[in-house]
Amino acid sequence: MGYSGGEALVEVLRRQGVKAIFSSPGSEWGPVWEALAKFHAQGDKGPEYFNCRHETLAVSAAMGYAQKGGELPVVLLHTSAGLLNGAMAIRRAYMYQVPMVVITGDSIRFTEGKGPESGRGWQWLSRADVGGSSQLAAPFVKWRQDITSRETLAGTVARACELACMAPRGPVYLSISKEYLQEEREESLPQIPTPITCSTPDRADIEKIAELLLESQQPILITERVGIEPRAVEKLIELADMLSIPVFESLARQAVNFPREHPLHAGFDVTEAIREADLVLAVAATTPWNPQLTSPRSAARVVFIDDQAPFDRLPFWNYRADMIVAADPLPVLEALVDSLAAKRLTSPARFARMDSGKATPDQSFVSRKQITLASQEKKPIDPRWLCLSINEWLPPEAIVVLETITHTAAINGLIRRIKPGNYYRADGGGLGTGMGVALGAKLASATQPVLHLVGDGSFNYSPVLAALGFSQEYRLPVLTVVFNNGAYRAMQIAHLRIYPEGWAARNGKFYGVDISPSPDYAQLMKAFDAYGEKVEEPQEIAPALGRAWAEVEKGRSALLDVILDPGK
Repeated sequence: MGYSGGEALVEVLRRQGVKAIFSSPGSEWGPVWEALAKFHAQGDKGPEYFNCRHETLAVSAAMGYAQKGGELPVVLLHTSAGLLNGAMAIRRAYMYQVPMVVITGDSIRFTEGKGPESGRGWQWLSRADVGGSSQLAAPFVKWRQDITSRETLAGTVARACELACMAPRGPVYLSISKEYLQEEREESLPQIPTPITCSTPDRADIEKIAELLLESQQPILITERVGIEPRAVEKLIELADMLSIPVFESLARQAVNFPREHPLHAGFDVTEAIREADLVLAVAATTPWNPQLTSPRSAARVVFIDDQAPFDRLPFWNYRADMIVAADPLPVLEALVDSLAAKRLTSPARFARMDSGKATPDQSFVSRKQITLASQEKKPIDPRWLCLSINEWLPPEAIVVLETITHTAAINGLIRRIKPGNYYRADGGGLGTGMGVALGAKLASATQPVLHLVGDGSFNYSPVLAALGFSQEYRLPVLTVVFNNGAYRAMQIAHLRIYPEGWAARNGKFYGVDISPSPDYAQLMKAFDAYGEKVEEPQEIAPALGRAWAEVEKGRSALLDVILDPGK
């Protein structure tokens, strides 16, 4: 039975377990649309197709879907133009190890020749790039390939799916000529094996780390993203409890990695502790400390456990490491816990740490809360009061997507009710992906509420209209809270660090900072039958959250534009 290249592509994706295709469409995808329509009419829907109105939205929604749902998405974009428009979001997926297969269309014939099978279109004369589009994706994908024949289409697509999911995971890129998608063949689609790959930690490495932990007098543990896998958090808690090790979350944390209320949660600033530690264990932490500000003492041992090692996605990585275990953190932590459980944990230093560590309450949160309560009447609204109000209201099962810069510290310090597996940062690799990530997460977990926290600067980078349209079309209600200080405040802070007494500081004239006049962002929601509200009074935050959430529960997205103190 014959099949087209478009049918072959869809069938391979189905066999590889792909359930969702996100696309900002282009004219080359007609054969894929026809295949999907055929399979649907025949009762075999195959992957579900989600129409996105912007490339950044397509890629970022795929990210949220993959991160929350754990399944591989495919993104279809329109030739090089679509690739370039989605490039920043693809780079974010690359930096955050989010697997996806990104495919763009191309042409190998342009306008030469004549024939009913071509559907050539003169536009390809101005759409193609010298050397092909795959070279454009090289810096921000883990693998790329132009499909150069109809015969290699199925096998190459299958291999792309496999490579995207292999550690370190990330986006892979394919370019497929539309002629191969249109072409009909009579032979059967080849059988494509799906290899099962796994890596197990070396037993000798596990025993070495266990001995270092037992011998240590002042160990610390630092993590950024172990919480991407909630089971790994459970093992991290076991490990910390067994040896009373303080656990720091890096300022660049990408997940909820350790319970904030746990007595061994040591906070986010490791600057002082790392200078005193005799063992630094970095688990799933690419940038665990700022080497410009601090570093381990010379006698300390430094161990990294990370499936991103050797960190070749970064052009420069200047961290001292005495030992690097390049493996998935979950099996390493499981093996470490098992190894330590089999040993006699009678180290005096361990019990001293236990007495001092577990007897210490979370005074930092208590003090931050007291300071914040003192600002609850201030107007414009203090961002800390907004964060504390969100924390008091936040449903415990909520997914939180964070896309702020200057307010991230306040959010980390005061919003504590987020569970492992429900927190995603959208500021790495570039801004403008948060709304898409939130929608993708909602798609992957429809019953969970989704909260998107975004600065007004980041909001201006986002494909807002496309995202609101996607939310409306697919009934994916999300609550967005805009931290609106009317400025790109991070730009002003950076300027003042270099020129604290310069001309700009003396005259109050800063370039690249103001978002003025500030738009009424809440009004955007009306165009998409969604709910919007501006909040200017501090005592109105809690009632406004309640009103917005009531609309979300009705199936409508909502946005709160909260006017904050511009100086904070």
